[in-house]
Amino acid sequence: MNSNVSDYASLNHGTFLYWAHRKGYLTDTNIHAGLRGWYEEPDDPKRDTTQSKFDKIMARDIDKIGVEGIIKKIKERVGDSYVYITFDIDVLDPAGGGLATGTVEPGGWTSREALEILDGLEGIKLVGADICEVAPPYDIGEVTTQTAGEIVRSLIALMVLRPVK
Repeated sequence: MNSNVSDYASLNHGTFLYWAHRKGYLTDTNIHAGLRGWYEEPDDPKRDTTQSKFDKIMARDIDKIGVEGIIKKIKERVGDSYVYITFDIDVLDPAGGGLATGTVEPGGWTSREALEILDGLEGIKLVGADICEVAPPYDIGEVTTQTAGEIVRSLIALMVLRPVK
């Protein structure tokens, strides 16, 4: 076990990003957006930014800097680099489209806010994207699935609006 990784972080489903950076597979232009939740170790949030060199935007930052502030922060971070977006559906509040996921957590963005943020990223060099953690068996009324479809549409639009040559 790496002494820089807590027991919690070593088992976390986001650990692949930590290891990808450690192995040199990622640039230092990465950012996590819409984070919330608890941390087992007091230093876990610091490890994300100091050791893995990810910038981060907490979900509640939307109340301080708004959608436009989040868009600006993301664009400044990625700059002119090539971008791959992994959209984890549990960034959304359960009441806002993120109920049918493996890790439901309150306090996330609404689907409207997330779509505005994605659409505001027009001009970035998006070369690929995915959406994860959608769990159709839990999707009563198909709200999460429909929301995921809209997110995919926004991601595809970003690739079409500025195709990378």
